[in-house]
Amino acid sequence: MTKLWIVRAGAHGERELAAIDQGRLFPGFQEVGDLTALDSRDAILGHLQEVLPDEGRNRLRNFAAQLNQFVNKIETRDLVVMPRKVTNGVAIGIVTGGYQFDGAGDFKHSRTVEWKEESRPRDTFKQDLRHSFGAFMTICQIKRNSALERVQAVLETGRDPGSLLGRQGQATKPEPSNGPEDDETEADDYLTDIEDIANQQIISLIKSEFAGHALADLVAEIMRVEGYITTVSPPGPDGGVDILAAGGALGLGEDRICVQVKSGDGAANHDVVLRLIGSVSNTQAQTGLLVSLGGVNAAAQKELDNNFFKLRLWQMPDLLKALFRTYGELSDETRTMLPLKQIWAPTHVNS
Repeated sequence: MTKLWIVRAGAHGERELAAIDQGRLFPGFQEVGDLTALDSRDAILGHLQEVLPDEGRNRLRNFAAQLNQFVNKIETRDLVVMPRKVTNGVAIGIVTGGYQFDGAGDFKHSRTVEWKEESRPRDTFKQDLRHSFGAFMTICQIKRNSALERVQAVLETGRDPGSLLGRQGQATKPEPSNGPEDDETEADDYLTDIEDIANQQIISLIKSEFAGHALADLVAEIMRVEGYITTVSPPGPDGGVDILAAGGALGLGEDRICVQVKSGDGAANHDVVLRLIGSVSNTQAQTGLLVSLGGVNAAAQKELDNNFFKLRLWQMPDLLKALFRTYGELSDETRTMLPLKQIWAPTHVNS
């Protein structure tokens, strides 16, 4: 029977691009050795107690349950989602192979996957599923609210039909959740990453209120608050230049930036980066900034890395950080379009 799983790729999305590019699931746990011969949670727990002797018992049991699912419970043809941190989307794939260990690799633990969607926008899904995608767990199963059927429907039709309804029009009763002593971890049994969910909602609001070329206006305003004099290209073909920003008196300082803004959901490719490099040269800018809500693909990231002293990238987390640090000084009009309120929340709750 097909199941649906979450497998994350780093608290900050640090393994996402490699996972997409290589067609693999990379859950991390780099300090953990080869688990190939360990066929139960207890066996994996014994190994964790050896390699992580300073960790608490409950934490190790939690890790063991997650890793046991990754090694022994996930099956070929199961469906997997990878909620992404650097975009507002989720990758959706079909598991194609068993657990593999590569002690010499950048990421030791992996399974192969055929990605069907690399970054499906989260607002494709209704709120209950988005909440499940925000669970803190690195590896967990999603059972409730007809999650499997709904993700399959998104792959087939592009729409989330919502929780399946019973004959009387009531939502079907959710399957019982697992307690901490059970052998499985399920998304709805654990705390939700409130910050991540809030960030995703803010990005959805930005995409709605500053669609298309309007995102360049928002980026330019943020840069103006941070001390730059800016000029924004009019809508239409821009030749790789959306914003020119300059520091110093009258904008005549050496800090000159050529900005390209990509507001779409798709990842920016190698050609986008090459055009930005050309624009930096043509405008006599000092550096180039690529702002891409859909992130970049592997080839684009490699080109950015090769031009470290000339180019910078703002993906979703970077744009949000810039927005948060300048929000209080943005125009009334912008803050009306993006009504935000800062709150404090505990990072964990003692049970």
